[in-house]
Amino acid sequence: MAKAKVGKRAPRYLQVCNDLVAMIRNGDVAVGDMLPTELELCDRFEISRHTAREALRRVEDMGLVERKRGSGTRVTAREAPVVYNQYVANMDELMQYGQATRLAICSAARDPVPAHLASALGCKPGQSVPHLVGLRSYRDQDSALPICVTEIWVPNASRAQEKDLLDLDQSERALYRVLDFSRLSRVRQTLSADNLGRAAADLLAADPDSAALVINRRYHDLDDRLILMAISTHPKERFRYSTELSAHGKSG
Repeated sequence: MAKAKVGKRAPRYLQVCNDLVAMIRNGDVAVGDMLPTELELCDRFEISRHTAREALRRVEDMGLVERKRGSGTRVTAREAPVVYNQYVANMDELMQYGQATRLAICSAARDPVPAHLASALGCKPGQSVPHLVGLRSYRDQDSALPICVTEIWVPNASRAQEKDLLDLDQSERALYRVLDFSRLSRVRQTLSADNLGRAAADLLAADPDSAALVINRRYHDLDDRLILMAISTHPKERFRYSTELSAHGKSG
């Protein structure tokens, strides 16, 4: 068997994980069949046993396989089950989503606003504003794959807020101080479909160009000034969004 080449865009274990997921989804390995062993993966991808073990653990976290000591790794599903079901009817339930999950900031910088976001942010195209990128995961499940990758633009941050937002040691706490729910007047939310770009796919250990749910939320303060805009991209198999509509304007 020819040795497989692992790309350089993401950590090696993520690349191997992506290849294994593709094998399962494409039917190269059927439900009920065994995946290659750690040693076989080491030979095939020219990786260490630790890297092979981590790649298999990631595939297991996605709900596609079952691993048993001494028996190997058996494929149990071609598609991963939904990881998070979000039911939102009001801002209180949106707050609960933030409490049940954790946003880990990966990068923070002053970046130029893309032209397609300028109007929504009330900025000129190319204007530099604080721009954070983070991964949201279950708060109580450290091993689970991220639910989504979130881009956050903060166009009206004060100098003090901006300093803390751009400090990765302070950015998460600073973000929650900026987004004070007691000062919110409204949240405008837009859902759309898209495909995962390479950068997002690498961060999420997902397939590039696979389907994704994109949620754009714009948070406004009591003076109706935009506080921030968060754009969250969810791989299709890890997230389900639910609302309930009832007659006469009452929730059931």
